[in-house]
Amino acid sequence: QEQAAFLNTLQNVFWQGATEAASRGENLTLERNGSRLELKRGSTVLRAWDIPQGVVLSLGDGPIARFTPPGKVQDPQGRPLSQPLTFTAAVNGRTYTYTISLIGEAKRVP
Repeated sequence: QEQAAFLNTLQNVFWQGATEAASRGENLTLERNGSRLELKRGSTVLRAWDIPQGVVLSLGDGPIARFTPPGKVQDPQGRPLSQPLTFTAAVNGRTYTYTISLIGEAKRVP
């Protein structure tokens, strides 16, 4: 149950980051810190999502993406994405692939 909810949350994390950067007029970053995803402004954590036990993400520790005030997603170094950001989440032997667009829209397959 918690794992399924987190899979849905993952789809919204990038959209929230892009929207929040636009509304604040500031650059924000999404980072993985162990078993948490954190939306940060500098070193300040604005939002955090716990990664439930049993969910295996292909995202390593550290910066994942950067969000800019016009609501765009960039790579962690602040460069525009040359292609959509893709990663996987595995739960109970099933692997889900996420594709994040330049504006933070996420698609999940299956």
